[in-house]
Amino acid sequence: MAVAELLAKFPRERTWLLPALQAVQRAERYLSPEALEAVAAHLRVPKSEVWGVASHYPELRLAPPGTRVVRVCTGVSCKLRGGGELLAACERRLGLRAGQTTADGAVTLEAMDCAFACAVAPVVEIDHACHGRVTPRALDALLAARPAAHAAAATPGVAPPSRPTTGSPAARFAALRREAERRRTGARLAVGLGTCGRAVGARETFEALRLEVKRRGLPFAVVAAGCNGMCWAQPVVEVLRDGRPRLTTGPVAAAEVPRLLNALAANPAAAPDVGGDWLARQRRVLLERCGLADPADIADAIRHGTYATLVNALEDARPERVIEEVRAAGLAGRGGAYFRTAVKWAACREAKGAPKYLVVNGEEGEPGIFKDRHLMEGDPHRLLEATLLTAYAAGATRAILYIHGEADLSAERLQVAVAQAGEWGLLGERILGSDFSLDVELRRGAGGFVLGEETALLESIEGYRAMPRTRPPFPVESGLWGKPTVINNVETLCAVPSIVAEGGAWFASLGGGGGTKLFGLSGHVRRPGIVEVPLGTTLRALLDDLGGGSSTGRPLRAAVLGGPSGSAVPARQFDEPLVPRGPVNPGTGGVVALDEGVAVQDVVRTLLAFNTRESCGKCTPCREGTARLLRMLDGPIERERVSALAGVIQIASLCGLGQAAPLAVLSALAEFPEEFELS
Repeated sequence: MAVAELLAKFPRERTWLLPALQAVQRAERYLSPEALEAVAAHLRVPKSEVWGVASHYPELRLAPPGTRVVRVCTGVSCKLRGGGELLAACERRLGLRAGQTTADGAVTLEAMDCAFACAVAPVVEIDHACHGRVTPRALDALLAARPAAHAAAATPGVAPPSRPTTGSPAARFAALRREAERRRTGARLAVGLGTCGRAVGARETFEALRLEVKRRGLPFAVVAAGCNGMCWAQPVVEVLRDGRPRLTTGPVAAAEVPRLLNALAANPAAAPDVGGDWLARQRRVLLERCGLADPADIADAIRHGTYATLVNALEDARPERVIEEVRAAGLAGRGGAYFRTAVKWAACREAKGAPKYLVVNGEEGEPGIFKDRHLMEGDPHRLLEATLLTAYAAGATRAILYIHGEADLSAERLQVAVAQAGEWGLLGERILGSDFSLDVELRRGAGGFVLGEETALLESIEGYRAMPRTRPPFPVESGLWGKPTVINNVETLCAVPSIVAEGGAWFASLGGGGGTKLFGLSGHVRRPGIVEVPLGTTLRALLDDLGGGSSTGRPLRAAVLGGPSGSAVPARQFDEPLVPRGPVNPGTGGVVALDEGVAVQDVVRTLLAFNTRESCGKCTPCREGTARLLRMLDGPIERERVSALAGVIQIASLCGLGQAAPLAVLSALAEFPEEFELS
């Protein structure tokens, strides 16, 4: 399709600049000068500003890549598992350095900061297909293989019901629930087809199960579910039968499918249950349906209880009560800042101006953090119900789901969920006959850690470079296009349906108070994956009880907690409770375990180098300070100078990226001074 035809579908407004650039790149594989001029002309944006936006986002290409693109993850989790050696092997095998393209244009080789599949490290991506647990021995076969087609796990169509047009919201939803029950399939085999599972053969397992179940005439429906958090056991198969306990088994390779079905036919209890004890050690609220529900089927979501809380709220007709329950729960933002969620909502509701907006931040661009993707991939309808409840409480009539540009599976499943919710009368005008209306739109990012900062995200939606705004005014007063706007991340919102259903006091009572928190375990642990535990849990409980301890047999000496904005926590602090603003802050929830063979200095240098590259450049302390701090790590270190510069960066940077950038270096200097050449 010609560029002009692609652009014709976009309204001639600046807000469509990033989506237009992405559409052109998908078609042309890069953004040529001619394409940039065409975009500028169509959207009536100055050519210099179009180039400025195109050159700002890491995922946009201004030069043609090779016919094949090979990317090797060099984030901390993958490095610990051999990612650096895989990159070196690719360089030898392909005869070029990372960042180069072969002279004939056949192959481009790149190092990537994170593939966000940390639990199946090391990861290599070839032509947009992610491969996990890659060994040097398997690399040649991967490089020689042609891209495989995986049509078997394609999303099936879900026929919309006859929508009730009279009655209260509860009466109309009761009719939808009856229709959902009518579609119940009975016994199911749910395959963990999240990003992690797909990277290690779950699609092949799904296809083998589908064909073998059909051949044998077995009474099972084979479902493409999300990951239940057991990334370490992928490909995972959940055996679900009415009236019987779930059975979680894995890893199940495609070749092992006949043996699994034989065991189930002979004695359902004979198949090894690898998940029971691991799941029992958690307090699963947000993750309760991940791996069990079919993310592509709204009827299945309704059978699992989704949207019932929204209906009760609409019947109650008191939006302020939703805010009060969230306030009583003490829910604080799970993106790392832990700002009180109810304060944002109440301020937006009271603010003047219309329309009001809700922006769901699903960007999650920090290396080592992959929890939000699990929620979006595994239970997209939970996020949609949370979005509806939040918009209802805050007075918003428009919602934007902003999803990371490389989180394709998250975006696909949310797009399907949005379409289905609209067809079933759960989105759009006068939802279930109530006075509440909500329009939901999905946007994609194009890379950039700074998009985790809420005002930079707003700039991106409006069609500008992602750079933070000065505050005040705050987004709840003047956000998108100057209108009141609430911005929350995925994990924060996914807690809302349970809080409203069970009561704020219930959520606040979990563990030591403050509700549950998701953590992504990776690095040197035997059981990497996603877990959900009450705030106040210790790193030792996460790493030993849930993570299974060291995967190398060597003691764990430290953990990187919170990604590039976090800190290096020594083993002596593994028994400290993880509480916001405590001695050990849980941050965003990424936990990378480091055994005693790891050089902590190399780890923190990787983290600081990422922060330096990702600086948006707007403020001098971050743009220049992080680069200077990185150079200081290359020679003899004067601790006083490092501390002084880090202090300036923390105090004077405009947004959280710069303010948190030195934390890993400072914590490593304090706890592991022997690793640095101190002068």
